[in-house]
Order: sequence, then C-alpha cells, then structure tokens
Amino acid sequence: MKMVTSAIDKIFLIIWYILQASPKKGSGVALDQLAHLHNTPLQKFHSLDDAKKCLEYWAECFDVRHMAYLATDLNDLNPKTACLVTTYPEKWIDRYLNQNYIHTDPVIKLANEHTRPFFWAECDNDNEDTKAFFIDAEQHGLGGQGLTIPIHGAKADKAIFSVASDLPAKDWQFFCAKQMGNLILFSLQFHMATIDVRGALLNRPELKYREVEILYWIAEGKTAWETSRILDISEKTVEHGLKQIRSKFNATNTTHAVSLAFRFGILQ
Repeated sequence: MKMVTSAIDKIFLIIWYILQASPKKGSGVALDQLAHLHNTPLQKFHSLDDAKKCLEYWAECFDVRHMAYLATDLNDLNPKTACLVTTYPEKWIDRYLNQNYIHTDPVIKLANEHTRPFFWAECDNDNEDTKAFFIDAEQHGLGGQGLTIPIHGAKADKAIFSVASDLPAKDWQFFCAKQMGNLILFSLQFHMATIDVRGALLNRPELKYREVEILYWIAEGKTAWETSRILDISEKTVEHGLKQIRSKFNATNTTHAVSLAFRFGILQ
C-alpha cells in the first residue's frame, strides 16, 4: 500500500529537520561555520599566536574543551624541533614538559602505530604508567575523554591532532561519530596552514629560486637529466644545485634533503 503524507505530517517533518539542523550547545559546528570550513581552506598562519587563536576559535565552534596540534618526527621525538599549538591549560603544559612526557605519552605512542583516528580510551589502560598519565592529565584540566587524529601527509610530513572533552563517554562517542569527518578536515587544513610557521621555527635554510625548482622536480621523481630538460639548464647545473642544497640542509643524501624540505615547508 502506497504511503500518503498529510500536510500536517509534512509540517512536523520540516520542523523536525530544522530542529536537527539548528546549532545547539554540544551539537557541533554551526552551519555557516561548517560551510566556511568546507569551501574556504584555512589561510596560512604568520605566527604561532595566529595558529593558537585559530584553535581557540574552532574549539569553541566544535564545543570541545581543548584542541592540540603537535608536529614532529614521531620516530625521533625532539622537543626542540617539535611544533606545538594547543589550548591546553598552562599548568598541564608545564607539567608535561617537566615530566618529559613527550617520550612516554601513550597517545603519541599509539599515534605512531596507527594511521586512523583513535580514542584515548584505546590506549593500554591496563598499564599502570598509562593510567597514571591520564589521571595526571585530567587533574591538570584536560577532561576525561580524548580523540587523536594522526596526520600522514603525502610528502612524508607527520603530525598529530587531538581533541579533549569532559563529556560522558557515551555522549563523547556520539559527538565524535557525528563530527569525525569535520574534525579530520579541520586537522588537515590546520596542518597545512602551520607548515610555514614550523619551517621558520626550525631555522629553515634559505634556498635560491632555482634550487627550489630543482628540488621540486627531484621530489616529483625526475632524474637530474630530466630536471635539466624541464628547466632548460645543463645536467651539471642541476647536480651542482643538488650539492648546494644538501650542504645547506646538512643532509646525508638527496632523499634526506627532499624529506627536510617538506618538513621545513619549502616543498608542499
């Protein structure tokens, strides 16, 4: 039997849709803000202050307690070359640094093992050190729930993006299921917007325009000869350029130089 929807049913259906679509506290990003996120990528930041203000704004938009971004080589953690942007409380940041948690953080450890987003509850909570870490974090204002999105860029760049909340576990999982796509989109945009700032923090070497051109085509898989044909220069000029680039980066080989160029934000 064919179902017939009355005019009253249609009205109730429209009202229901409006209520579901309307932004509410705890429901996530407002529609106009989501449209902006989807249609207009984040502009590159000029400083870490710009990046932090952006995080603060979007943490409020998503109605979460905190957001944090950490870019570093997860296989060789070095606090001096890490780029951290966060809305975490200062007391937790101080505690984290004083305890040297960057080397024992269970979230970083799991992020190094996964490419997919994961809940902090998935960390080895049977481990006493892990339990103590999360208790310490909650006591210093992080909240009891968390989600981390590992970022593995196409050019070997890596970072992790985390969201913390004090929602009950069931509500937190519902929120993440609803907003996961938007959070992943935002984390990737934030990562790209931060690359230049991180390069400056790492004392990025200054390359000449021609050197950047050469490195770009080498990174695209071209040989020195192919690069010389593309740029209409001699193969010897390309090889000399690569030698200069390796020297400026203090790189062991050309592959290492290419990797550093992406880390510094010279290549994207």
